[in-house]
Amino acid sequence: MVPEEDYELPLGKADIVQEGSDITLVGWGNQVRILLEAAKMAQEQDGFTCEVIDLQSILPWDKETILGSVHKTGRLLIAHEAPKTGGFAAEI
Repeated sequence: MVPEEDYELPLGKADIVQEGSDITLVGWGNQVRILLEAAKMAQEQDGFTCEVIDLQSILPWDKETILGSVHKTGRLLIAHEAPKTGGFAAEI
């Protein structure tokens, strides 16, 4: 959802879109929608709860939020649309 009035997103601050405890799913842009669908399937089919994080900006990126979530869940999956090599997920 996009607000109709003016708004700002802080650079370098990720958004925890969905709380979870079994795995951290990180994405940005359209990948967040796909990750939410995957998280719903994981919950329904296997009972896993996924923490879904929207990175929102990749330069700067919110290292603290990602590290805190991975510390909690112990697992990380990054989804991105990128070339085979040199994608931003390698930076994370």
